[in-house]
Amino acid sequence: MENSIDQLIAWSKELNVLYVEDDLALREEVSLFLSDIFKRVDLAPNGQEGLEKLAQNDYHLVITDIRMPVMDGIEMIEAIKERYPKQPILVTSAHNESEYLIKLINLGIQYYITKPLQSDQILKVLYTIIERIYQEKALVQYKQDLEIAHEKLKHFTHLQAASLNAQSATLKAYKEALDKATMVSLTDKNGIFTDVNENFCKTTGYSKEELIGKTHHLISHPSTSKAVYEELWQTILAKKTWQGLIINQTKDLRMLYHYTTIVPIVNTEGEISEFISICQDLTKLHALREQQNSENLSLALSLKEESLLKQIPFPCALMSNDMMFHSYNKLFETLVNDHSDEHLLLKLTEQTLTLKEVVDFEEMEYFDSIEAIKGNWSYEGDITFKGVLKSITHMLEILVKISPYEPNRYLICIVKQEEFELCCQVQER
Repeated sequence: MENSIDQLIAWSKELNVLYVEDDLALREEVSLFLSDIFKRVDLAPNGQEGLEKLAQNDYHLVITDIRMPVMDGIEMIEAIKERYPKQPILVTSAHNESEYLIKLINLGIQYYITKPLQSDQILKVLYTIIERIYQEKALVQYKQDLEIAHEKLKHFTHLQAASLNAQSATLKAYKEALDKATMVSLTDKNGIFTDVNENFCKTTGYSKEELIGKTHHLISHPSTSKAVYEELWQTILAKKTWQGLIINQTKDLRMLYHYTTIVPIVNTEGEISEFISICQDLTKLHALREQQNSENLSLALSLKEESLLKQIPFPCALMSNDMMFHSYNKLFETLVNDHSDEHLLLKLTEQTLTLKEVVDFEEMEYFDSIEAIKGNWSYEGDITFKGVLKSITHMLEILVKISPYEPNRYLICIVKQEEFELCCQVQER
């Protein structure tokens, strides 16, 4: 954790943050915490003043509460997304504000933390956000370098009227410049490699000797359609520049995403002598976008689970096949907190608590998974059994109802015997 904090501070020392919160005491406390991390921290007591500050200054991150006077967080976020669609936003919300979370998802909000705010919780989320900002800044710089290299290449194509010796000398000079930012290769008019740069070898995993004399088929990925190659050859044989995305692969068959520019080199007689290809490697950018999509999906699913558990008026949780709890509602947390074993609440928050530790059930010792119980369950449908719950003050006989939720995950409800029928009705709805 210490290394993560040091890395977070190193990334954030030049970043500015706007913190919007109507609670004066909390606003001052959190602003002091943020001032130790960021270069500048500006404050606003409501959404209206937050928008005014955002219009006057550039902020790398906006942190905002939801419920505020004058203009609440949702209204402010809607205005920000309309005016500054790429502005990173972190939302802080109380447990009873779950009704707003679907709106936040629809607005494209990826990051939120619940109150009361804990320093470890804030640091963990800030690390994720600032790491993303740092990566995007690096990608922007990389794109700028590529654009400069591309402009040099365009300039090079205007020098084709010079003699073959002059062309070779110019090619060498511009090739050295392009080598720093791109993959460069030369092929003859039949598409056979005659030269490749160091970046080409490093990215594909092939040595220069393995590539020279071979065609692009050596690194082409089968997911790139034949129509793309047909269009490519039709264009460059017409002595025109071709540009487009080609999916290639490394020697060990990893996919590569290359935005490729191919320029025909014409000799003094107007005939094609060779082709030069410049590939911009977008593999990391593609992986980042895939990661963003995955994170958005995971967030949406977690919100769905949280909403489901909050709607059930009994202690309930989601657990895996090994009987370990992962998500739970407030009533379940209270039940564990009142257990005679005071260590169980900590295990619950660490997601290491199992069903056997919460409920005493004499046959339970024979089973180590839900699938094992189902294998010995003589009825179809949900699993229901009696058990004993040891609270701080007394022993309580309860019923445990286990229902399939999704593959290898189960919904468990713990209720008194007289509440069992109502529990079944709630689950059915």
